[in-house]
Amino acid sequence: MSVAETSGKKQRSLWRDTTFAYFWSSQAASFFGAQVTMVALPLIAVFSLHASAFEVGALAAVERVPFVVLSLPAGALIERMDHRRVLVTAAALRTVLILTVPLAAALGLLTIGHLYLIAVLIGALSVFADVAGMSVVPALLPADRLPDGNGKLEVGRSGADVLGPGLGGFLVQVLTAPFALLADALAFAVSGLLMFRVRPAEKPTPAEHEERASLVQQIREGLKFVVRTPLLLWNAVAAALMNLFAFVFLAIQYLYMVDEVGLSPAVVGLVLALGGAGGVLGSLASGRLIERLGLGRALILAAAAVAAGVLIAGTAPHRPIAGPAVLAVGYFLYVLGGPVFNVAAITARQVITPDHLLARTNATMRFFIWSSIPLGAFLGGLLATLLGLRGSVLVAAAGLLVPLAVLSLSPIRSMSHLKGSGAA
Repeated sequence: MSVAETSGKKQRSLWRDTTFAYFWSSQAASFFGAQVTMVALPLIAVFSLHASAFEVGALAAVERVPFVVLSLPAGALIERMDHRRVLVTAAALRTVLILTVPLAAALGLLTIGHLYLIAVLIGALSVFADVAGMSVVPALLPADRLPDGNGKLEVGRSGADVLGPGLGGFLVQVLTAPFALLADALAFAVSGLLMFRVRPAEKPTPAEHEERASLVQQIREGLKFVVRTPLLLWNAVAAALMNLFAFVFLAIQYLYMVDEVGLSPAVVGLVLALGGAGGVLGSLASGRLIERLGLGRALILAAAAVAAGVLIAGTAPHRPIAGPAVLAVGYFLYVLGGPVFNVAAITARQVITPDHLLARTNATMRFFIWSSIPLGAFLGGLLATLLGLRGSVLVAAAGLLVPLAVLSLSPIRSMSHLKGSGAA
């Protein structure tokens, strides 16, 4: 398969497609909820439970462990399920789990162990929700609208990156950290309700041999497809390395901003929100940038922006105005690169993968790409203990040059457009 050539006729805006609009709104609400969680959980650990750097790093790590353990079986299982039902169920369960944190805080029962448990369970539900969400899009849109649709979904994700941290930091400041999660629970509830309005897409009928295949056989088939498809394999290697070193930074970013740069919770949220504007810009420009530079150069540029952003953040001084300003610039560049990378990689995956393998391919890619995150998060906490917070951030910046080199030396560098290469 390959991306269909767009005709000269002006296409109808996807915003006028009711099904896509409801799906986009549901995903945007889910992205927003996830961002509030990302800010609130570590801030709860820091301000309410006085957690150490290692405990905060461990909290970031355990939330991602399910992506290593569950991704492969989740892909095969989701292909046997109604994708919309998976998304609705995940939203409902995340709502209930999040509400247990402010409840425990109100009763004086909140512990770091409770946060670890919630992080693991939320991570497990996110595995199913993310894979199902990515697998629904090709059933909603024709191939030539996938870049546009994925770009719009990234705009929703980036908008959540801007609004979620800002609101999360403000709510932590005003309501205290545990009760800031009430906004998160509301967002997941809204996401589930909106998903009810998405018209279920008809799933392709699986071949007879697939109906008889065991879960292990289906997982193996998904793995073989990814390993034998060069575009997917090189993307997985580079993205896994990016996640490894990015999470050295992300695992201790809140401690770094609070202890090393001296920011209050509200200013932390503001810095993340200002930096998140880069994600909105990257999402809006991703399609045109990929078209103008080519897929390979766009991916390299995105990786360079991520590395430069973390390096700049690592130089932020402990000063009232200069510190937040330098951090905001660093976060802007860091977040700018993500949507460009994601739109190109996800669209390519959706286009070159047969329908009956899409959920397994998405899950397999997530397994490879996210398996490095727990290691990076644990490494971030360990390095912060050994080298200090600023030293850990600078190590992360240096490490992010590795995936940049991988992309620059791999066959991806010369790829100008999407080609359905299939399995080698």
